[in-house]
Amino acid sequence: MSRISKIDIDLLPAALGDNQRSKIGEPTWERVAAHCPEQLMKINALMRSFAEHGTMPRRYIEIAIVTVSRLNECRHCVGRHATRLYETGLPHETIAHILDTDCPGLNEVDSLVRDYARQVTENSSTMRDSIFETLQKHFNEPQIVELTMRIGLAGFFNRFNNALQINLDEGHMATFLSQNGNAESLPLGTTEKSDGP
Repeated sequence: MSRISKIDIDLLPAALGDNQRSKIGEPTWERVAAHCPEQLMKINALMRSFAEHGTMPRRYIEIAIVTVSRLNECRHCVGRHATRLYETGLPHETIAHILDTDCPGLNEVDSLVRDYARQVTENSSTMRDSIFETLQKHFNEPQIVELTMRIGLAGFFNRFNNALQINLDEGHMATFLSQNGNAESLPLGTTEKSDGP
């Protein structure tokens, strides 16, 4: 259960409501973020702009998001985006081990995107120029900017979901399991962790 009450689906901003009902699972973070409806609509517009005008292939975006979400131990985001990454051709065994240096199933470019996502998340102020030189062999500058934006936004969503205890919805969990995903490979849910500092 989230730490903040969820706004009823029927009370979500109209432009958001119909869009969210078409997804696999019920709205989760959106129902909490709806306490700030103007900001929610701006975030929704930003995410829609990536879908409508983005140029980075979906596989690389999903690799980046799953990498960041695993680093931040966000069950919600790993679960949701693992289902999307699976749809691009990566098996859940690869997705479960995406942080491993020698992750099976990742090609050279997949690994580059994974490593870049890790660097942006953990070492953004000390990254070497060499990673950009390698990125520029495969992607143009707008794609690198888009990828970097999506990595930063993944960190935002991870922290939002973790702090407010917004867990993975049943619809995405069912899809994850139907794809032969293993629930034990997901990070612990925020309510499943022991109380600590």
